Amino acid sequence: MKKLFIILFAICISTLLAGCRTMGKKGKTTERHISAIAAGTTQLAQMYNPTSTSIHPKVFVKKNDTTDIDLYVIINDSELLFSKATAQNQIAKVKVFYKIMESFENSQMIDTSMKIITIAKSPSPKTFAIKMKLKHVDLKKFVIQTTVTDMMRSKMNICFNEVDKLDTTGIDNFAVTYLADGQPFQKSYADLGTALTVRYNNIPGLHLIYNAVLPVDNTIPQSPYATQSDFNDSIITINAQPSPLQYILNIDKPGIYYTTADSTCQSGFSIPCFGNDHPSVNTPEDMLKTIKYLCTNEEYDEIISKESKKLAVDDFWYSCTKDIKKAKELIRVFYTRAVFANIYFTSHRQGMLTDRGMVYIVMGPPHMMAITSKAEIWTYIDRKQDSRVKFVFRKRKTTLSTPDYRLYRSTEFKPYWDRAVETWRKGNIYTF
Repeated sequence: MKKLFIILFAICISTLLAGCRTMGKKGKTTERHISAIAAGTTQLAQMYNPTSTSIHPKVFVKKNDTTDIDLYVIINDSELLFSKATAQNQIAKVKVFYKIMESFENSQMIDTSMKIITIAKSPSPKTFAIKMKLKHVDLKKFVIQTTVTDMMRSKMNICFNEVDKLDTTGIDNFAVTYLADGQPFQKSYADLGTALTVRYNNIPGLHLIYNAVLPVDNTIPQSPYATQSDFNDSIITINAQPSPLQYILNIDKPGIYYTTADSTCQSGFSIPCFGNDHPSVNTPEDMLKTIKYLCTNEEYDEIISKESKKLAVDDFWYSCTKDIKKAKELIRVFYTRAVFANIYFTSHRQGMLTDRGMVYIVMGPPHMMAITSKAEIWTYIDRKQDSRVKFVFRKRKTTLSTPDYRLYRSTEFKPYWDRAVETWRKGNIYTF
């Protein structure tokens, strides 16, 4: 049989077929588990739809102390539209607007600020950082909504950051920069060979911080209608070693690099490393992981027991279509979704192996999304059937201080999920 396996590095991300079909009635049981939805935070599905915007900034907060807080916006200039007034002087304009609100549930504006940056086109693509000083807020906890706009293209993106002034262990208390150039580290993961400077800048009188390297967790989520999840990492036992308040962190092997200012290791922050391929999904081993979403446990055990993992991937997708061309199209869409799941949802686990990643890959981006202080609520709509289904991902704080979103599982999801899986298994892309 002709080999179907393809390298996903060549996938054209811009051609992602977004969307999904949902066949369900609204689940009353699920509704009871949805927290109050804040006004102004319900139309956020574009955050996870790569076709909705051309600009994908990274926004994060750094606390120098409880009153001195900086907001950083990192942008890659390859995503911007530059004016073509002259070949020698091409510029782009970026507007950063933030508003501070008490919580997602209380989105009344407390304060705002805006900054417009003019950027000259460089010979080769590069990232740049926009830094804004947050105005003082007399709240222990608050939410920042940041809107970043490419003014030439009139495209924008929205990001949210929750700030807890009393938290002293999260990454926003540390200055994490690249050793080579001192630029802020802005990714949710690190590549092998990365060297970072980690400096603590919060509690006066503190003399040591602590670090450890934990193994990568490759647990694959159970289906949305499973009776329970296999994940059990809300509290992780960590044997950390003392380090000075500033030290060099060398990412020299895959793992979860954990740092904390808490000597009892009750909470801290993590920088994961999954090798040099992440967020791409271009090895047979990675491709096999997400096939689990479309198989029974028995089928999956048989697939992964094959000696050639590459051939196992080929055989699975060919079995869905009996057509090489159609199988290649299934592979392209399915694993492009897996790549975006890695981009959007990676925390201390690969994004494609999270509950949100699982639903995203099989169902596609949600049509509607709301964010609360306790959950993300995704809604898929079938307008022809006048029906919808909601997935509620409950936010849980882990020892690693990285929010962990767990799907509220229910047997109500079974007919909808089975319909999506059956569509893929019959050789068709599940889309709306």
